Amino acid sequence: MSPPSPDDPMRALVTLFKCLADPTRLRIIAAMVDRGRCGQDLAAEIGVAPATISHHLRVLGDAGLLVEDRQPPYTFYQVDLTRLQDAVKAVSTPGRVRELGTAAAVDDKTRGVLRAFFDGPRLISIPAQRRKKEIVLEELLRRLPRRREYREADLNKFIEVAHGDFCTIRREWIMGGYMEREDGVYRLAARGRAVLDT
Repeated sequence: MSPPSPDDPMRALVTLFKCLADPTRLRIIAAMVDRGRCGQDLAAEIGVAPATISHHLRVLGDAGLLVEDRQPPYTFYQVDLTRLQDAVKAVSTPGRVRELGTAAAVDDKTRGVLRAFFDGPRLISIPAQRRKKEIVLEELLRRLPRRREYREADLNKFIEVAHGDFCTIRREWIMGGYMEREDGVYRLAARGRAVLDT
């Protein structure tokens, strides 16, 4: 049983949380927290047929939640607590949820650029190549709180969470047609609105 591919974090999380949305599977997980259990033990403890346990173990395995220990003629299963904790961490803050949602909505090339230039929530550097720079600028734009307009001081604070050079980011958004500035107030331009609508 292999866990879902890390290349599609959204699909992996959806699979995992769907798996957890079943009372019987939650009882099975609880029974395997402290030690490995074979299917027969689980069937007796949970009070369901061995075939039902096999089905639930297959679902748990497909979600990447099991560690197997084969000791013929038995296979012992234990819950992978690290995998479970990582899933909870992935949705533990608004920033992580936004990052997850963005990661699922982009193609492999864009995902590669984001991995190369971001370290978690932080932008490591601003790319020199135009297309890569656009990908980074659009990602930063998606991370802004949705507002009709932004005062410059507020915009600086939002940008600074990801990168210290907020002046350059603001300027690049203006030059790239993502934002417009008037009297110290920034508003999304048509290109910026289009990014957020995708």
